[in-house]
Amino acid sequence: MIFNRWSTLHIEPKRRAEFWREASQKAKTPVTPNVPWPDDFEATLTTRGFEELALNHVQVCSPHDVECTPSDLARLERPFLFIDLYTSGKGDVLQLERGMQAAPGQPFLIDGRREYRLDHRQSVSMLALAVPFAALGPHASAIESLIARPQPQNAALHLLAGQMRMLSAWPHAFEKAESERLSDLLVGAVHAVLLGAREGELTTVRRERSFFRRKVRQVVEQMYADPALNPQVVAEKLGISVRSLHARMAQDGTTFGAELMAHRLERAHGLLRGARRGSATIGEICARCGFVSAAHFSRRFRTRFGMAPSAVMADGERECAVGHAECAAEHEEPVAQPQTSSCSRPPRDPSSAEPNPE
Repeated sequence: MIFNRWSTLHIEPKRRAEFWREASQKAKTPVTPNVPWPDDFEATLTTRGFEELALNHVQVCSPHDVECTPSDLARLERPFLFIDLYTSGKGDVLQLERGMQAAPGQPFLIDGRREYRLDHRQSVSMLALAVPFAALGPHASAIESLIARPQPQNAALHLLAGQMRMLSAWPHAFEKAESERLSDLLVGAVHAVLLGAREGELTTVRRERSFFRRKVRQVVEQMYADPALNPQVVAEKLGISVRSLHARMAQDGTTFGAELMAHRLERAHGLLRGARRGSATIGEICARCGFVSAAHFSRRFRTRFGMAPSAVMADGERECAVGHAECAAEHEEPVAQPQTSSCSRPPRDPSSAEPNPE
């Protein structure tokens, strides 16, 4: 395990910013500090190395900001992902044109391959875990969407934050074998955080897409009978552009035209099966469902259901007739039959009576 500590307390004020820049590079987090008042810039940097990982504890007692510039990136030996955590104070985080204010106990991610900036208007104490991108494996692809954004609170994130706090406060150096095990433990926790964040993001995306589909379906259900219904009308109803409507529908592997056609055909199928003889013609049902051409409707209907509209209507009429007959049979009153008692006997003939023995 590598253990180093740098402090500006014994550095003359005019050299403190440059000293801090050199120390940050040795700690695998090269940055350029902007120090408004060098005389008041008192800072310490403690780094603990776990194989290829580095856990840094930064304490600065005055307002300042740090920036990772192109020249700082050029000094970096290998790219790192930084998991940062303020233990006291807070800072404004800016990267990839995204900004957030990180509060104490709220971990956030920084992509060490790109420029970034941290602004501190007060004294801060923070932990920064530097993990090589090579150690992230397939999880590295999820990084960009998580940078400089509040991370979802989950058990893996709390576990990693707890590990960082515990290791930064550990008073002794670790043996090589233990350092290797701790490195594996930290990398595993980072993998779990990235996987959980990615799953949370996918859940949010799925929820948003489901909500969007419901909104489109509601508009279609309300207006499907209008032959003039088109993407422009729906986009205006939803408050989005036509291009955005098409793009969102494409994410689900469909188009607005396909969804509208499917709804119209399903509606027409239900009306045809439920039509009573003489109550509606196929042409009327066709128009009621938003079709202008009966021939076009018939072709689409055959393709979708494998039957002609007239055949579906005929099936519906037959089912209706059978249903009426069964209903009438159930409600028909049965004919009353005379009942005879099993205990009744025929009337007795007086002539057949036995003589009285008296």
